[in-house]
Amino acid sequence: MKTHGSLKSAFVFATAIFLVATCVNAAPRKKQQFESFVPVVSSQSIKSDQYCGNLTGVLSSGEFFDGLERLGTGSHVEFRKDAQPVKEFPSTIAISLAGKIAPCASERSDSGGSVARTGNGFSQQELNEFTNGLKFTAQWKNPRGVQPVSNWSVTKSVSGDGTWGVNDQIPTRFAFQVPSQGIPLTNQLEITVYLPSGVKLATFTAGVLSRIPKHHRKTIYAHQGE
Repeated sequence: MKTHGSLKSAFVFATAIFLVATCVNAAPRKKQQFESFVPVVSSQSIKSDQYCGNLTGVLSSGEFFDGLERLGTGSHVEFRKDAQPVKEFPSTIAISLAGKIAPCASERSDSGGSVARTGNGFSQQELNEFTNGLKFTAQWKNPRGVQPVSNWSVTKSVSGDGTWGVNDQIPTRFAFQVPSQGIPLTNQLEITVYLPSGVKLATFTAGVLSRIPKHHRKTIYAHQGE
């Protein structure tokens, strides 16, 4: 009788484990569907001794991201589009960082300050000199480390021309073209902005993961190509 009771208990225990496992496997996985433009992780402030502003951005590549789905969470993530698995980025992706830049509050005075004035404003040439002087680095990152990006380009543009008032905020845009052939979708692109002196202004992260798991890694910089 004891043997029969033990077998019965074991059967009940095994059945319970099977039911729990079935429920876990049947639980819906977290899903997110993307559109054509994927927001860069967060906006960042740009602040130098002369100019201040905020930049935000989007990641795009034709229709590649439109309808792309991310399934799962944590380290168990997969991507699908039209019910087919997708594991890598397309051959090229575009990152657009845009915002408004103006002289910092401490510079907005007709007297003093280091910003050259034209009347009561400043010229597009002055802002162009600032934006053209900015330097960028780009690298792919994942939990195992970082990979420098080569053969990428950035176009810098300032909206309009002429002279603006000292309180005006001027639309400014940086457009990046980044080769991404063979790069896993679980990687993220990190773009960092520097002053000519080497002072870091901001870092932007673009990708289709909500976050990268924390991992100690050696940082390697890939400087902007000419």
